[in-house]
Amino acid sequence: MGGFVGEVLEKVLGGGKVTRGEAERLARDEVLIDALMGGAAVIREKHFGRMVGLCSVVNARSGVCSEDCSFCAQSARWKTGVERFGWIGEERVAVAARRAGESGASMLGIVTSGRSVDGDDEFEEILDAVERVAGDGSVDACASLGMLHEDQAGRLKERGLRRYHHNLETSRGFFPGVCSTHVYDDMVDTVRAVKAAGLEVCCGGIFGLGESWTDRVDLALTLRDLGVDSVPLNFLIPIPGTPLASRPLLSPEEALRIIALFRFILPDVEIRVCGGREACLGDLQARIFHAGASGTMTGDYLTRAGRRPSEDLEMIKALGLEVAR
Repeated sequence: MGGFVGEVLEKVLGGGKVTRGEAERLARDEVLIDALMGGAAVIREKHFGRMVGLCSVVNARSGVCSEDCSFCAQSARWKTGVERFGWIGEERVAVAARRAGESGASMLGIVTSGRSVDGDDEFEEILDAVERVAGDGSVDACASLGMLHEDQAGRLKERGLRRYHHNLETSRGFFPGVCSTHVYDDMVDTVRAVKAAGLEVCCGGIFGLGESWTDRVDLALTLRDLGVDSVPLNFLIPIPGTPLASRPLLSPEEALRIIALFRFILPDVEIRVCGGREACLGDLQARIFHAGASGTMTGDYLTRAGRRPSEDLEMIKALGLEVAR
């Protein structure tokens, strides 16, 4: 592979880091998407071979979130009609974990809506659920519980949690237009607290909010600086009732370019394509791996149905890839 993409690819394969200027240029239309994806696929194969990681989530507390994230169906500020319920309990989490493992997932994310855990009693119940999932062995335990302190993260790790999920969503500069009820440093502090406790960190963002390519580059570079372990990439599905209800879906090419760009900037980090892949990519979903993704979320999302896990397993097999266990 020659030209500018080839030069950057050779640099990355040799252990070098993509600069901001190089990343901005890779994002431009003048760099053909096929060339960018071709390079991203080479990087993915170097670090992940033919293995694909699958994860799943369970909505363990839904709706009535105090925050005003403009894309979110679960904010109490928006009338979206989303189902609302409290903590579902250890037994239902354990059932979800077993089903996730049977569907090919290696990790289950226990997700609760809201800024943070709702009191000590609920946190104790979550700790019990984490221990149950970790002890069962069907999948590794991940959790997404909002803002977290280092001591809470440490207690989760002691009970068997492997990974904590907490997205930054977008760039520092664009974030104030997305949410006003917390600031960027609140999220960064949580990521750092989780890392300090010795947990793996899953941290990414959502695209199609109206952000620029510079914002996307900024997010990728921030994630690199924070040393996160896994990056979920989500694409906006405009939810009726939210402030972003009228936003258009990203085109398949733009979604694939985002994946490939993140692979160049984060060559050895897990990149999992999650929410919005069905809506944005349709019949082109298999191309996420050609664009550098090393995994995806399978099954249902928090408030929307996803693709059947059997379809994802068939897609992975047809590509000559293997599911990581």
